[in-house]
Amino acid sequence: MFIDKLLSLAVGLLFLLVLSCDGPSSKSGNEINALASEPTLADDAVFWDYAASSNLLQAEIGQLAKEKSTAPPIKLLAEEAVQFHISALQELRKLSKKHASVQLPDSLATADSDLVKELEQLEGEEFDTRYRAFINSTHQTQLTRYEEALQKTEVPELRNWLRNMLAHLHEELQQHSLLDSLPAGETVE
Repeated sequence: MFIDKLLSLAVGLLFLLVLSCDGPSSKSGNEINALASEPTLADDAVFWDYAASSNLLQAEIGQLAKEKSTAPPIKLLAEEAVQFHISALQELRKLSKKHASVQLPDSLATADSDLVKELEQLEGEEFDTRYRAFINSTHQTQLTRYEEALQKTEVPELRNWLRNMLAHLHEELQQHSLLDSLPAGETVE
Protein backbone atom coordinates (compact mmCIF):
# COMPACT_ATOMS: atom_id res chain seq x y z
CA MET A 1 0.00 0.00 0.00
CA PHE A 2 2.83 2.42 0.85
CA ILE A 3 4.47 1.62 -2.49
CA ASP A 4 1.20 2.31 -4.33
CA LYS A 5 0.95 5.75 -2.71
CA LEU A 6 4.58 6.50 -3.49
CA LEU A 7 4.08 5.43 -7.10
CA SER A 8 0.94 7.57 -7.39
CA LEU A 9 2.81 10.55 -5.96
CA ALA A 10 5.68 10.07 -8.42
CA VAL A 11 3.29 9.80 -11.39
CA GLY A 12 1.39 12.88 -10.20
CA LEU A 13 4.61 14.90 -9.86
CA LEU A 14 5.73 13.77 -13.29
CA PHE A 15 2.36 14.80 -14.73
CA LEU A 16 2.59 18.25 -13.09
CA LEU A 17 6.14 18.64 -14.36
CA VAL A 18 5.05 17.88 -17.93
CA LEU A 19 2.17 20.35 -17.67
CA SER A 20 4.42 23.12 -16.41
CA CYS A 21 6.65 22.93 -19.47
CA ASP A 22 5.75 25.13 -22.43
CA GLY A 23 7.45 22.84 -24.84
CA PRO A 24 10.94 22.31 -26.12
CA SER A 25 13.31 25.24 -25.82
CA SER A 26 15.96 26.05 -28.40
CA LYS A 27 18.37 27.05 -25.62
CA SER A 28 19.31 25.18 -22.48
CA GLY A 29 18.96 26.83 -19.09
CA ASN A 30 22.72 27.31 -18.89
CA GLU A 31 22.79 29.04 -22.28
CA ILE A 32 19.96 31.37 -21.29
CA ASN A 33 21.67 32.25 -18.00
CA ALA A 34 24.97 32.87 -19.80
CA LEU A 35 23.29 35.17 -22.31
CA ALA A 36 21.46 37.08 -19.61
CA SER A 37 24.59 37.66 -17.57
CA GLU A 38 26.98 38.31 -20.49
CA PRO A 39 28.29 41.86 -20.15
CA THR A 40 28.02 44.17 -23.10
CA LEU A 41 30.98 46.07 -24.51
CA ALA A 42 29.57 49.24 -22.98
CA ASP A 43 30.05 47.62 -19.54
CA ASP A 44 33.40 45.97 -20.30
CA ALA A 45 35.97 47.68 -18.07
CA VAL A 46 38.85 45.99 -19.92
CA PHE A 47 37.77 47.50 -23.24
CA TRP A 48 37.43 51.01 -21.81
CA ASP A 49 40.76 50.78 -20.01
CA TYR A 50 42.49 49.52 -23.15
CA ALA A 51 40.95 52.21 -25.36
CA ALA A 52 41.88 55.02 -22.98
CA SER A 53 45.35 53.67 -22.18
CA SER A 54 46.26 53.11 -25.82
CA ASN A 55 45.22 56.66 -26.75
CA LEU A 56 47.13 58.11 -23.79
CA LEU A 57 50.22 56.18 -24.85
CA GLN A 58 49.88 57.10 -28.53
CA ALA A 59 49.60 60.79 -27.64
CA GLU A 60 52.57 60.65 -25.27
CA ILE A 61 54.85 58.81 -27.68
CA GLY A 62 53.67 60.96 -30.58
CA GLN A 63 54.68 64.04 -28.58
CA LEU A 64 58.06 62.44 -28.01
CA ALA A 65 58.42 61.78 -31.76
CA LYS A 66 57.60 65.42 -32.52
CA GLU A 67 60.49 66.44 -30.28
CA LYS A 68 63.08 63.72 -30.97
CA SER A 69 62.64 62.57 -34.56
CA THR A 70 65.23 63.68 -37.08
CA ALA A 71 62.92 62.99 -40.03
CA PRO A 72 60.48 65.80 -40.95
CA PRO A 73 57.86 63.32 -42.30
CA ILE A 74 57.85 61.46 -38.99
CA LYS A 75 57.53 64.73 -37.06
CA LEU A 76 54.55 65.70 -39.22
CA LEU A 77 52.83 62.33 -38.80
CA ALA A 78 53.53 62.42 -35.07
CA GLU A 79 51.97 65.87 -34.75
CA GLU A 80 48.82 64.67 -36.53
CA ALA A 81 48.75 61.54 -34.36
CA VAL A 82 49.01 63.55 -31.14
CA GLN A 83 46.09 65.75 -32.15
CA PHE A 84 43.99 62.77 -33.21
CA HIS A 85 44.64 60.65 -30.12
CA ILE A 86 44.00 63.54 -27.71
CA SER A 87 40.71 64.21 -29.48
CA ALA A 88 39.81 60.49 -29.50
CA LEU A 89 40.53 60.30 -25.77
CA GLN A 90 38.33 63.34 -25.07
CA GLU A 91 35.50 61.78 -27.05
CA LEU A 92 35.98 58.48 -25.23
CA ARG A 93 35.75 60.30 -21.89
CA LYS A 94 32.43 61.84 -22.96
CA LEU A 95 31.12 58.42 -23.97
CA SER A 96 32.26 56.86 -20.70
CA LYS A 97 30.22 59.35 -18.66
CA LYS A 98 27.08 57.64 -19.99
CA HIS A 99 28.15 54.40 -18.27
CA ALA A 100 28.31 54.67 -14.50
CA SER A 101 30.41 51.53 -14.10
CA VAL A 102 33.22 52.84 -16.34
CA GLN A 103 36.31 54.45 -14.82
CA LEU A 104 38.98 55.60 -17.31
CA PRO A 105 42.64 55.97 -16.38
CA ASP A 106 43.98 59.51 -16.38
CA SER A 107 47.66 58.59 -16.55
CA LEU A 108 49.89 55.98 -18.13
CA ALA A 109 50.24 52.56 -16.55
CA THR A 110 53.68 51.60 -15.26
CA ALA A 111 54.57 49.47 -18.30
CA ASP A 112 53.56 52.29 -20.64
CA SER A 113 55.56 54.83 -18.63
CA ASP A 114 58.56 52.52 -18.80
CA LEU A 115 58.21 52.32 -22.58
CA VAL A 116 58.12 56.12 -22.84
CA LYS A 117 61.25 56.36 -20.65
CA GLU A 118 62.99 53.79 -22.82
CA LEU A 119 62.19 55.73 -25.99
CA GLU A 120 63.33 58.98 -24.36
CA GLN A 121 66.82 57.50 -24.13
CA LEU A 122 67.07 56.95 -27.89
CA GLU A 123 68.34 59.49 -30.42
CA GLY A 124 68.27 60.09 -34.16
CA GLU A 125 67.73 57.21 -36.53
CA GLU A 126 67.58 54.70 -33.69
CA PHE A 127 64.64 56.61 -32.20
CA ASP A 128 62.91 56.88 -35.59
CA THR A 129 63.29 53.14 -36.22
CA ARG A 130 61.91 52.19 -32.79
CA TYR A 131 59.08 54.73 -33.06
CA ARG A 132 57.99 53.35 -36.42
CA ALA A 133 58.19 49.77 -35.12
CA PHE A 134 56.09 50.83 -32.14
CA ILE A 135 53.45 52.42 -34.40
CA ASN A 136 53.32 49.36 -36.62
CA SER A 137 52.99 46.92 -33.75
CA THR A 138 50.52 48.85 -31.60
CA HIS A 139 48.32 49.90 -34.49
CA GLN A 140 48.02 46.30 -35.72
CA THR A 141 46.98 45.24 -32.22
CA GLN A 142 44.53 48.12 -31.91
CA LEU A 143 42.98 47.30 -35.29
CA THR A 144 42.32 43.74 -34.16
CA ARG A 145 40.89 44.77 -30.78
CA TYR A 146 38.69 47.54 -32.21
CA GLU A 147 37.37 45.35 -35.04
CA GLU A 148 36.36 42.75 -32.44
CA ALA A 149 34.80 45.45 -30.28
CA LEU A 150 32.83 46.83 -33.22
CA GLN A 151 31.23 43.40 -33.67
CA LYS A 152 30.19 43.30 -29.99
CA THR A 153 28.51 46.66 -29.49
CA GLU A 154 25.15 48.01 -30.48
CA VAL A 155 25.71 51.46 -28.93
CA PRO A 156 25.67 53.90 -31.89
CA GLU A 157 28.06 56.45 -30.37
CA LEU A 158 30.56 53.76 -29.45
CA ARG A 159 30.27 52.19 -32.91
CA ASN A 160 31.03 55.60 -34.47
CA TRP A 161 34.02 56.07 -32.18
CA LEU A 162 35.34 52.63 -33.13
CA ARG A 163 34.84 53.28 -36.85
CA ASN A 164 36.75 56.58 -36.57
CA MET A 165 39.57 54.83 -34.71
CA LEU A 166 39.76 52.06 -37.30
CA ALA A 167 39.85 54.54 -40.18
CA HIS A 168 42.58 56.60 -38.50
CA LEU A 169 44.70 53.56 -37.63
CA HIS A 170 44.50 52.23 -41.20
CA GLU A 171 45.42 55.64 -42.59
CA GLU A 172 48.32 56.12 -40.19
CA LEU A 173 49.73 52.68 -40.97
CA GLN A 174 49.48 53.43 -44.67
CA GLN A 175 51.27 56.77 -44.24
CA HIS A 176 54.06 55.14 -42.23
CA SER A 177 54.50 52.46 -44.88
CA LEU A 178 54.86 55.20 -47.52
CA LEU A 179 57.83 56.65 -45.63
CA ASP A 180 60.01 53.81 -46.92
CA SER A 181 59.44 54.84 -50.52
CA LEU A 182 59.99 58.59 -50.09
CA PRO A 183 63.16 60.28 -51.29
CA ALA A 184 65.00 62.15 -48.55
CA GLY A 185 63.35 65.46 -47.65
CA GLU A 186 59.84 64.67 -48.96
CA THR A 187 56.79 64.41 -46.73
CA VAL A 188 53.71 62.23 -46.67
CA GLU A 189 50.55 64.04 -47.83
